[in-house]
Amino acid sequence: MTVGNLLVVQGGGPTAVLNASLSSIISEASQLKAFGRISGAQSGLLGLVNGDYVDLGGLSSRDLGLLRNTSGAALRTSRYKPCDEDFEKMLGHLRASSVHSILFVGGNGTMRGAEAVGAFCRNAGYELQIIGVPKTIDNDIARTDRSPGFGSAARYIAQSTRDLGLDIRSLPQPVSILETMGRSVGWLAGASVVGKRCEGDAPHLVYLPERPFAADMFLSDLERLLTRQDWAVVVVAEGLRDTERNLVYQTTNPSQFDALKRPLTGGVGEFLAKMVSDRLHIRCRSEKPGLLGRASVSHVSEQDLADAELVGRAGVHALTLGNSDKMVALLPLSGFEANKYDLVDLSDIAGEERTIPEDLLSDGPLSVNQDFISYVSALAGDLPEYFDHSSLQRNS
Repeated sequence: MTVGNLLVVQGGGPTAVLNASLSSIISEASQLKAFGRISGAQSGLLGLVNGDYVDLGGLSSRDLGLLRNTSGAALRTSRYKPCDEDFEKMLGHLRASSVHSILFVGGNGTMRGAEAVGAFCRNAGYELQIIGVPKTIDNDIARTDRSPGFGSAARYIAQSTRDLGLDIRSLPQPVSILETMGRSVGWLAGASVVGKRCEGDAPHLVYLPERPFAADMFLSDLERLLTRQDWAVVVVAEGLRDTERNLVYQTTNPSQFDALKRPLTGGVGEFLAKMVSDRLHIRCRSEKPGLLGRASVSHVSEQDLADAELVGRAGVHALTLGNSDKMVALLPLSGFEANKYDLVDLSDIAGEERTIPEDLLSDGPLSVNQDFISYVSALAGDLPEYFDHSSLQRNS
């Protein structure tokens, strides 16, 4: 086995704890002294193709401490999908820099890219170890109990939904629709329920991509709800799909497509708010934290930060033990397996998407059950205690 130099690649959407993984990778690799040089590829796979590397080994302990608590992707990231010619260029840069170990930190797309890079180098006879380090706010990576980035984003959504409800309750606005990120899965939208303490609290209706969305049923449920109280908070995932599995809303403007030529899914909240106003003839507004929901360092949860650091260290150790073509997979937070991990084959992850399992879903208005709430609560952490409005009594 040739360890050689280590290269770190950050891919896909940033999170509030992505750099915590990077910081722990650098710290662990430096301490173990198992690699010749530690570098980072700028802008994800694009930097890998262009040989755009930066030195990471010279960062001070203070730098690493600041990096740990910095949002975004310090190395910058991308959703670049290499073509056949790109792989030849990539290999040339790896050879020239004597890189024989790569850690890919990212989500599903990054893990597919890691598998493709490994297969190409293997076929070319170039010795290269590759380990995937999971990261995504969507929590949709297969074979891992949770993905670093999700817990903090879930905390943001849970707290924001709770605060939105208290604001609207104070000066009743008939309906507010909160849109969360989540192109294909509803983990974040479901997390909005974590801050709900009693039936009257927000959210009141939650809609996920895992359940077909029927507009007439939605309007009927909302109208029925408003006969019991004069305000409502509805939470929807941006990737909401109808009964034919088509996106309920997506832009048709090509200038708004992402690097993978996918139309942006954001905007379903505004679309549904207009539907409510037009068909029920009541005031309705939409809210969309968007990127703020994944970038807020002030909402980082303790467990999520610990997970991000753990997978970074585990990735380094996996390389030093001679592992390759694997991803670090977190085990459930229960019993003796708390804060433990396993290594799973990249080939078992690529192309697979982890939706919310049926045993965590509900047919009720909130779409998720108590087991889901318990699972997410452990990752998001405790929310602040608030004043109980029911303790206020009218004068007799």
